[in-house]
Amino acid sequence: MTLVTTSRSRAFIKAARFPAPPSRRALRARDLTDAPPVELKATEAQSLVVGSGLIAAAAGVPVQVREDLINCTLFAQLAASGEVRDKTQIPEWYDSYFRALTALGWAQSDTQFEEYEFKSKNGQAHKAIMQVIAALMGPGIAALVVVKAALDALQSMSEDSPWITLFDSQSRVGKSARFQVATAQTDPGGVLQIALCGFTLNTRSTLTQVLFFKFNSSSTSLKYAAGKATIFEAALAGQRSAIAARLDAYRSAYVGQVKFPPPPPQGAATRALRRLRR
Repeated sequence: MTLVTTSRSRAFIKAARFPAPPSRRALRARDLTDAPPVELKATEAQSLVVGSGLIAAAAGVPVQVREDLINCTLFAQLAASGEVRDKTQIPEWYDSYFRALTALGWAQSDTQFEEYEFKSKNGQAHKAIMQVIAALMGPGIAALVVVKAALDALQSMSEDSPWITLFDSQSRVGKSARFQVATAQTDPGGVLQIALCGFTLNTRSTLTQVLFFKFNSSSTSLKYAAGKATIFEAALAGQRSAIAARLDAYRSAYVGQVKFPPPPPQGAATRALRRLRR
């Protein structure tokens, strides 16, 4: 693994090429309504839509970690899109995405994609997401409950909701899509646990509402890379302001907070997860 030094990280942040920001004409007026900055919670569970990614932080995850998840994953998305201009080259895009995170001070246990094994002929994208995260981190993790609450809230929204529209526009490429889910939680001993999953969805039919797409396993391919992640504080600490500065011009178009209900009671969450695994 390449050693991440402060100087290398600083040089990468400065040199990374971002795609041109979307024009105001490209987005509907209501998508550009001024809103207060995202309020990062100090103790509560929280979910955020960040470009083509969904961030889920369980209760107790420090504010600085939440900010790092948002800024680093968004920076990596933009750096990958700036380097790989052809949106159909999804494997190349992900290669650039993971390399960008490494340059920012991240390390991930696995970035290799594998085929998702369908449990039945028909399926839904959001249920596959839950199963992948549960297999990686364990079915009872607190962050999984937050992800489920976030997906439930998004599913209840109209498909032309600004947040759904922006997420789909960032993740969908014709009949394919790429999207990411990052989770963070602290274990009983206070150790931070981060998981990062990348997904690629290919289908023969028209792709709508990426996260809730209903598919037939014979005509749909879902691949994923799921790994536990570590953020090296020594490499990232001095670069946070530089990362934030480069993201300022994009924040109104690419980052938005969706207000979600609190996670369901533990008993209800457990029953819901059991139903998912059937």
